[in-house]
Amino acid sequence: MPEARHSEPPASTAEIESLCREVIERYEEATFVYRLTERIGSVLGERAIADLVVRHAVDVLGARRGEIWLTHGAALDRVASTSGAPEGPPDPFVVETVAAGRTWTDDGARGETACVAVSLPDGKGGSLGAIVLHGRAAGRGYLTGEIKLLSAVAALTSAFVRNDRLADRIRRSDARRREDEIARQVHGGLLPRVDPLFAGLDLSGGFRAAEVVSGDYYGYVAMADGSLGVAIADVSGHGIGAALYMATAKGALQSEAREALSPTGIVSRVNEVLATDFAAADMFATLFFARFLPDGRRMTWTNAGHNPPLLLRASGEVVPLAPCGPALGIASGARWSDADARFEPGDTLAIYTDGIVEARDATRRFFGVDRLVAAVRRPARSARDVRQNVLRDLAAHTGGGTPHDDMTLLIVRGVALAEAT
Repeated sequence: MPEARHSEPPASTAEIESLCREVIERYEEATFVYRLTERIGSVLGERAIADLVVRHAVDVLGARRGEIWLTHGAALDRVASTSGAPEGPPDPFVVETVAAGRTWTDDGARGETACVAVSLPDGKGGSLGAIVLHGRAAGRGYLTGEIKLLSAVAALTSAFVRNDRLADRIRRSDARRREDEIARQVHGGLLPRVDPLFAGLDLSGGFRAAEVVSGDYYGYVAMADGSLGVAIADVSGHGIGAALYMATAKGALQSEAREALSPTGIVSRVNEVLATDFAAADMFATLFFARFLPDGRRMTWTNAGHNPPLLLRASGEVVPLAPCGPALGIASGARWSDADARFEPGDTLAIYTDGIVEARDATRRFFGVDRLVAAVRRPARSARDVRQNVLRDLAAHTGGGTPHDDMTLLIVRGVALAEAT
């Protein structure tokens, strides 16, 4: 006897049509997201990304208008919108959506325009903005599937915006590194390659850069009468700008020092060269310039607002060489005065920038002038050894970390003529 067979009742036509519609909708949604992904990848900048996304979302979901808001620090800015969006701050529900990181909907059941706002996830549990759609054709609200699609678009948009911001940070970081490297190269080209040989003097200069290049400079000038000019300067500011302004200052100093013999005359001429450009850029430079006569036994000097160099006599006396006038570049027509002094064997002149005395230890104490004097007084065979003593004490004081400011130190020792190196 044949076995009885039981079959499932056939699906209704309505169920089949519903299933077909859902399959088509999911296909269209997947196609929309795929195409949107391709198009977003071809634009640069978060505003361009947002503009592309909001226009496509409005078109596909049949909204009357749309907008995208993004956070920038504490601010919430509308970065893209379709036509008809009113000017002004975000609606309260947009602020709430971003703050809570959730979806907000209004189906327009009370006669109001249907609206949906979906947060843009920041990948850390928070929100970096929101995509907002206003109005629907025939006044209907947004269905659950449509809100899910908009959520997928929001996640996609957020990923591209975050990638764009990361790329922008990397670009700015690379640009800053390139700028710092250019500044280091410019600055390095300003400094002496070797210390000069000069009768009656032993000289040693050096520079240690901070992470950010500033405007420290030291150098030597062979003057017309056989004297030796010794200079140290510090331009305000940091980076390539300070390095370029220091290049201008060095050029003016080298040019004027070959003609004028008086330190005051040299400084005055350099100031006139710098005054216009420096004042326009709100820059200035401090400068100490000393002229050692051919036998090295006498020096004349002027100090344009620089940290007072320290003249340590063989007798133990310490003489600060205080400023004789203002910094350079502040005003045309400024005036300085000259001073002169004997410079005997056993005397030491320590010329420095503020990065030396303002270096701090772990408790925020400055290295200071007293520690500098103690380091310079320590027994040493040469100017180079004196400078190394200072640098060792500095490293011990700061723990050997990277300095917060450039450190420039120039040591000049008076020696017997036969000892000059």
